[in-house]
Amino acid sequence: MPLYRVWQVAAYLACWLEVRLFTDLRNYFGPMKSPVAFYLASVALCAFTLLYFLHRPTGAPTTAEPSGRRYDVVLTVLLLGGLAAASFQGPVIAATPIDINASDVIPILETYVSRFRAGETVYKYIYFSYPLFPNHLPMQWLPYVVAEHIGADYRWMGLMLLLVLGFGAYQWVLIRQHQSWGQLLLKSVLPAALLCWILYKDPSIYAHTIETTIIAYYCILAAGVLTRSVLWQAVGLTVCLTSRYSVVLWVPLYGLILWFSAGRSHAIKVALLTLLGVVVVYVWPFLSKDWTIFTHALREYRIATVGEWTREYHLFNGVGFAGILLRHSSGTIQEKIDLLQRLLLMCGGGVLLVSGALYWWLRHRIDYRLLSLISLKWYLATFYAFLQIPYTYLTSLVLFISLFLILVIGTRSVMEPAAVDHA
Repeated sequence: MPLYRVWQVAAYLACWLEVRLFTDLRNYFGPMKSPVAFYLASVALCAFTLLYFLHRPTGAPTTAEPSGRRYDVVLTVLLLGGLAAASFQGPVIAATPIDINASDVIPILETYVSRFRAGETVYKYIYFSYPLFPNHLPMQWLPYVVAEHIGADYRWMGLMLLLVLGFGAYQWVLIRQHQSWGQLLLKSVLPAALLCWILYKDPSIYAHTIETTIIAYYCILAAGVLTRSVLWQAVGLTVCLTSRYSVVLWVPLYGLILWFSAGRSHAIKVALLTLLGVVVVYVWPFLSKDWTIFTHALREYRIATVGEWTREYHLFNGVGFAGILLRHSSGTIQEKIDLLQRLLLMCGGGVLLVSGALYWWLRHRIDYRLLSLISLKWYLATFYAFLQIPYTYLTSLVLFISLFLILVIGTRSVMEPAAVDHA
């Protein structure tokens, strides 16, 4: 067997193991070892993908447009996959009324939306049985203005956004790769199959949240990374940066990769469009009205983090390192949280430095889009491993980024290093 085939199989197995360790094997090795095993599976997937492309034979890029029949196939799979996901999530939504005593996530979003529709100040204290300062960025709740207007459940809206935007972005990139019919059919069902498997093994994972919306945004970003489209890349960066801070440390690395490989003009256009998007979505309508919003939100998150660490319930679910530090580091709870934050910055920064070095070393051998995607996956796996409150619904995002690595493995010569326009 050629060596690149070995790495291909290894990557598939690493992805399979990562999914298993998040679903039916979650906490299989106990709350101390399971997060390490899950993280190592994520890193192994990145490493094996890189090794696959290093050893894969190269050839002339194929530029032919995909056939209409292939569009029909992926559209059919997208529709059937959506129906399958709805069959799993629908009964859960019906059986789980929105209750602030169970979770305050959706009630908080409803407050944002009602204030926005009434023309009130959105980012001011919310008073339930306790005071709470808003700490959600606009793209976490703005899509639900539509849901509120038509009277739809926010969770159904989130699921639709994932199926249409997130999975649609995946299928669009997939259909433009040139591979066998067998690979096309198998890879086209992966997103819906993964979602259904997660819902089957943990039916309540998205019962009180709208994390499916955030996953959709990151699917758009991952798909944009694999294109050469300035607009798609800028939109992906904008919706992620204005919904959650997770990706913010990775963005400078991506900008440098675009600068050196896609050209200065391309990088500047992406940067300017992204900046414009952030200003239009967040800075101008909200942040400029009260520049303390950001610091208030961080302070609120710190308060929530201390509360969750005191209760401990979400720290030992097998997907994050927070529980390990709680048990095996010294100091007060706040000091342990601060240590976790420092470790996140150190390890996340280390991942970015190593990713940058690998890009520079391999930029003439592997297409920059692939190196960007691998670095994004590795960075997000690290970020969520060191998350202060490792909710499983948050960490599930990492699995869907893995699918984009599986998507590009086995494609025929469409990801070769290209000439750079430095204009």
